[in-house]
Amino acid sequence: MVSPWITTAVILFGILVAIVGVLAYLRMYKSSAWSASAPRSQERDIPGADSTENDKKGSFTNK
Repeated sequence: MVSPWITTAVILFGILVAIVGVLAYLRMYKSSAWSASAPRSQERDIPGADSTENDKKGSFTNK
């Protein structure tokens, strides 16, 4: 049978690895959540599309 101190060391190591893994995941998730919610500039502005100014005026007709 294995010594009790070896069993205790392996369990403590597993708990430590689990805590580090959860912290790493949360840092990664928090980072991606912040970047997804950050306001974006008009990097996806499509040439030829109606501008948002026309939408604000209520002009929804195609010219």
